Amino acid sequence: LFRSITEENNKIKIQLLSYDTTGALTETVSNTLKNNILNYLSEYRMINDYVDITSGEVVDLSLEIDLIINKNESPTDIIRSSIEKTIDFFAIEKRKMGDPLFVGDLIKEIGGVTGVVNVVDIRVYSKIGGNYSSSEPAQGVNQATRLISQSDMTIFMMSNQIFQIRFPNVDIKVRTKTLG
Repeated sequence: LFRSITEENNKIKIQLLSYDTTGALTETVSNTLKNNILNYLSEYRMINDYVDITSGEVVDLSLEIDLIINKNESPTDIIRSSIEKTIDFFAIEKRKMGDPLFVGDLIKEIGGVTGVVNVVDIRVYSKIGGNYSSSEPAQGVNQATRLISQSDMTIFMMSNQIFQIRFPNVDIKVRTKTLG
């Protein structure tokens, strides 16, 4: 269970997310769970407190990562290690709803992979529909390509949103180039 709690106009707003059977975040939260939380909180709230429990939003992302690598290193190993670093960077346990995505931090992580000479570019795309959620990030998305506009290498989320890479084996693509 993932949550965000905010206060707005004398209302306590709680946004919830849950996990699906594959361990990915989902916006589907049962009414039974919401009611159980409301019942529990009713014992601790003041008479004029208003509590609103809703589902949060999951923003599914995909990445295209371009690297320049050392020609003496194995491209396969570098790609595998870069994908593993990216998966670790996006681990849900390290995130809170509303946290922005600092692309520069991801560049730093991938840049530390043995054999990576330079991280040339990281493009972040919004994935919606089908097996993905229907939520869009707070920032602009090119409707034709689904590329998310970055502001100072940052992608912002609303307070009720969290990002994830739902299918890392499909949604993380790494291209390599060697110099010389």
